[in-house]
Amino acid sequence: MPELTVVAKVRAKPGREADLERELRAIVAPTHAELGCLRYTLHRSLEDPTLFITIERWVSKEAIDKHFGAPHIQSLLSKAADLLTGLPEITVFQMIQEGQGEKSRI
Repeated sequence: MPELTVVAKVRAKPGREADLERELRAIVAPTHAELGCLRYTLHRSLEDPTLFITIERWVSKEAIDKHFGAPHIQSLLSKAADLLTGLPEITVFQMIQEGQGEKSRI
């Protein structure tokens, strides 16, 4: 099975943007260290400072499932009610092998 891409979208409660960003930044390094994580990047909307997404690449669905049980993710989820306007919106995609996966910056 080709690698999987996860896009997770969360929206901070007004006034909690900096708190959410801090919490999201804190999970990047431990997520990178997880077996099966190929990429994990954090992004913030230019138009809406309350909106954050992660774009993730994983080797398998099993690796994604294990990620959601990891202590750093469970800790973040335990703070969600205080930081988020609603539930995270998480979508898993399967890569379609077409075109270049990575392009050179040259």
